[in-house]
Amino acid sequence: MEAITIGKHIIWSIVTVCVMLLLNWGVAVLFGGKFIDYSFLMGILFVGIVRFMNSTGGMGSTSVKMSTQAQTGIKIDEEKQTFNPTVPFYTAYCVHHSSTRYNSNLL
Repeated sequence: MEAITIGKHIIWSIVTVCVMLLLNWGVAVLFGGKFIDYSFLMGILFVGIVRFMNSTGGMGSTSVKMSTQAQTGIKIDEEKQTFNPTVPFYTAYCVHHSSTRYNSNLL
């Protein structure tokens, strides 16, 4: 059972890196720059998106709860804001951090 969990983590890490690389390449081609020039900004963007998608009790979920409460009239209990880092978050953070280090060494 544990091997399946590790396999899922490895697959999600590979998928996260591939998506980051493809979108970073696409932005570089779209704006006519170098791949490495956009890696810092794309890394920050990915870390922020993954963190937002994995947090609960934040602005996004509160907005949805308030809308639901207004439509149904049923009060929904408020959640404490939490963040549970996942494998894609750590992967995005590590790729961002390593590309930032690599980019600063080029200067």
